Amino acid sequence: MIYDSKGNSVKPENDVNEKVVTEFDMKKDFPALQLPSVWLPHGILGISNSEIVKIPSGVFGPFAGQLLVGDQGQSMISRVFMEKVNGEYQGAAWPFRSGFQSGIVRLAWGTDGSLFAGETNRGWGSAGEATEGIQRLVWNNKTPFEMLSIQAMPDGFEITFTKPVDKKYALDLASYSVESFIYKYHSVYGSPPVNQQKCSVKGVRVSADGLRARIVVANLRKGYIHNITLNGIRSQENYYSLVHPTAYYTLNNIPEGKLLGLSEISTRNSAPARAQSAGQSRNTSVKNTSLEKIPTYDQVKGLLAKNTCLACHNPDKRQVGPSFKEISGKKYTIDELVNLIYTPKPEHWPDYSTPMPPMTNVPKNEVIKIATWIKSLNKQ
Repeated sequence: MIYDSKGNSVKPENDVNEKVVTEFDMKKDFPALQLPSVWLPHGILGISNSEIVKIPSGVFGPFAGQLLVGDQGQSMISRVFMEKVNGEYQGAAWPFRSGFQSGIVRLAWGTDGSLFAGETNRGWGSAGEATEGIQRLVWNNKTPFEMLSIQAMPDGFEITFTKPVDKKYALDLASYSVESFIYKYHSVYGSPPVNQQKCSVKGVRVSADGLRARIVVANLRKGYIHNITLNGIRSQENYYSLVHPTAYYTLNNIPEGKLLGLSEISTRNSAPARAQSAGQSRNTSVKNTSLEKIPTYDQVKGLLAKNTCLACHNPDKRQVGPSFKEISGKKYTIDELVNLIYTPKPEHWPDYSTPMPPMTNVPKNEVIKIATWIKSLNKQ
């Protein structure tokens, strides 16, 4: 039996402190092993991926040629861009559409360019209330503000957008964050994200037309998933933020080529000033933290959606996992809820067949807010 620092037992596959063997490590000894071209992180971009289809030319706007991947458990579709580096495929993945009425198992293009999703939750459970269904996804001919593609560079990544960015924000390093992680390669089922590491963004160059941003990133790691988040980016028109600001790039190979020089990049970073300002605000309000109101559902719904909580949990009804109200009924403390989000204990919920993955990707301040709201449901 393995125990954590508090003496609680930990399933071997969820022990993040053990020496980790990755699939990339195994390929060194077994060259014939085919690495995944693109990882779809478990619990983030699905829990039971299903049909893959290619977007035909002339439909779904700028995304033609890319791939769409359905997911049964989370009733969602992910979008994938791939490129070939050193003869091997790799690329990035994003959420595309969620909120389908049941689990997606089939995808098929209609003759009019719309996409049909065949759905069921039979045997496994899924997000959405329907047990089965067929739904149709139609392009509205409006281009959203999204990352169109991400390509690996010798010293980082080049991100192409569907619309020009506001250079005031695109040239600010505080608009970007990168973190790498991977999963264990072992015989038992499941793994939390392991070997997590921050990858500092050292500089950025934005194209004259505002459609591309090349970021210089330290600590790139071959064989790892790189979580690239652009929360600070805004569109040149209307100041829109990205519809999906987070991408997951699988870096099987780092291409050779010219590195960007210091004179070619912006190193402006407003983050230290923001942190100092935030610290002053915390110091002046620390005495009032106990008086803060418990967040409402409307106030946490965005966090629940962004962190894919709503794919498996409903406020009042059983879904893939228990409802938030049922979780609240266990009378966990806020600290216990935070720990259970990061290190779930499926044994607490023997009636549910799909174990929750460790949600270590969720920022601590967001976890605390979500946990506080869940705790409050027990009093309603």
